Amino acid sequence: MVSLSVSGSTLTLNGQAQDLAALAVDPETGLALDAGYIQSAVHDGDSWTVTLLLPIGDSASEAQRFPVPVTVDSGPVPLPEPPEAPPEDPAPEDTL
Repeated sequence: MVSLSVSGSTLTLNGQAQDLAALAVDPETGLALDAGYIQSAVHDGDSWTVTLLLPIGDSASEAQRFPVPVTVDSGPVPLPEPPEAPPEDPAPEDTL
């Protein structure tokens, strides 16, 4: 499970803080250079627009595969939920 929060220009992903202002970004494309999950980070003077590439599995939900943009000023960043696990089949009874 991934945890993500933001405070000012600091993005914290799974407990690892990344200062977006110190991030090496290609000025032509806005693409982050060697930044792990961060694909791009663009600062427009008032706010940051950040694109992340997060790990998902084969059973990812539609919301995880095609997430909608979210706006967060400060605090936890809501992430799409994985699909609910199907209920497990009860163990068959032993028959003799």
